[in-house]
Amino acid sequence: MHYLQLVLVAVLLLMCVQARKAVYRRNSPSLRRLTRNYDWEVDERGALRPIINPAKVERATKSCANDSFILGTIMSNYNRHKIPGGQVEVSVEVWVQEITTISDITSDFQLDIYIYETWHDPALNYAFMNPCKYNLSLNSVLLEKLWTPNSCFINSKTADIHKSPFPNIFLMIYANGTVWTNYRLKLQGPCIMDLTKFPFDNVTCSLTFESFNYNTDEVKMDWSDNGVQKMRDKMELADYELVDIHKIRNTEEYPAGYWHELTMSFEFKRRAGWYILQAYLPTYLTICISWISFALGSKAIPARTMLGVNSLLAMTFQFGNIIRNLPRVSYVKAIDVWMLSCMTFVFCSLLELAWVGYLSREEEIVSRSTPTAQVAPKPCLPPVQQSASTVSTTHRRQKPPKNEEESALLSLRDNDYGYIPPGFGLNGNLGSAMKSFSSSCSCEPTNVVNMMLDEAETIPASTTSSLSRKQRRELLAHKIDSVSVFMFPFLFVLFNIAYWQHYLRV
Repeated sequence: MHYLQLVLVAVLLLMCVQARKAVYRRNSPSLRRLTRNYDWEVDERGALRPIINPAKVERATKSCANDSFILGTIMSNYNRHKIPGGQVEVSVEVWVQEITTISDITSDFQLDIYIYETWHDPALNYAFMNPCKYNLSLNSVLLEKLWTPNSCFINSKTADIHKSPFPNIFLMIYANGTVWTNYRLKLQGPCIMDLTKFPFDNVTCSLTFESFNYNTDEVKMDWSDNGVQKMRDKMELADYELVDIHKIRNTEEYPAGYWHELTMSFEFKRRAGWYILQAYLPTYLTICISWISFALGSKAIPARTMLGVNSLLAMTFQFGNIIRNLPRVSYVKAIDVWMLSCMTFVFCSLLELAWVGYLSREEEIVSRSTPTAQVAPKPCLPPVQQSASTVSTTHRRQKPPKNEEESALLSLRDNDYGYIPPGFGLNGNLGSAMKSFSSSCSCEPTNVVNMMLDEAETIPASTTSSLSRKQRRELLAHKIDSVSVFMFPFLFVLFNIAYWQHYLRV
């Protein structure tokens, strides 16, 4: 009997435990919600007790509406073609993720952005349903069933929603009916490029956002407090640096009414480092190389010509390599002024070389005047044969020379080839040297030499003036080189001062 009572007590305890577990399993969601609805505090005994918010406890203890029930209820009688409240105010916010490229050829840029749109739709209010959550995070499938302002970038060349691994569209509906959408887009927009100061110019690119279907009587659009923001503090490209972003709101008139246009303008500054290294510094070196020819003198015409032509060809190649990557505009750019001016300096150095070469060229002096005196040649007679004894006797009978001049005359008389020693006859004794020659026939070598010297004596006096004119021309060529050495660098420095002051002026 005693054992039977113990067994009954054990069975009752087990049944109580099982019943308690069943009640906990049945009410566990409500209990878990209760734990989220209050904080904990330490009581006077050191134990933990909850700080209960009566409103939260009341909402948690009652049955709440889940997401499926809310969506089914609000979408049952929803009309996506009806403008919420008759007029909607749309708030727009843009976050720039990345600016990828800026093209000078096509005058456009590409960027990735997040764009947020917020408006209020009273038909989506579900606060009265006691929702379990006061915001519903949904995907793009449900967005197609809701009313939207149908906004777009009206001046974009291309606009694509990122779809990796799914369409990057975010939709959130708050309990009071506020709709928040978020798109991740890749855009290509136009840029305004004025290349007058290229490569020291600024580029402005803009994108305009507006409702495509609704005018200001139905949809009013405005920037949020944040407007346009960057996701990174510093955004820069290889050739450009982002200076500033401006947000603009305009009201434009169309045949169907007035539309609000939200424009975000990006101002970029071109980086000129590449052009300085590839265009400006090489041209400085090329100009200096062309000036080396001034120091080579008037006799090194081939070397000076090679320097000038090679400098001109090098600058032409550099200029073509730079303008190949630029649009074909009809106005003059800063790089055009620089390259063409430098090519003009090199071309002027070639003109200076041509002038110096003309003055330094060697001209043959040909006398076309009638000679004042001519020496009649003696008749050619057969040579008289002399015996070896006679010749030796004649040589023995000759008197020894008195000085060096007479020894030179004797050497000429015995020279069978008519060789004249260098500098002979330049001491004023040309006439005596002519008279000292004697021979039996003018056809003999000694008589040929006599005829040549006679003709030299009959050259007109204009020869000396011609020689002096050549010397004057060479002196003038030297003076031109001397002036060019200082004039070309001085003019180039003046050009640099005017160029950099004009194009670097803000």
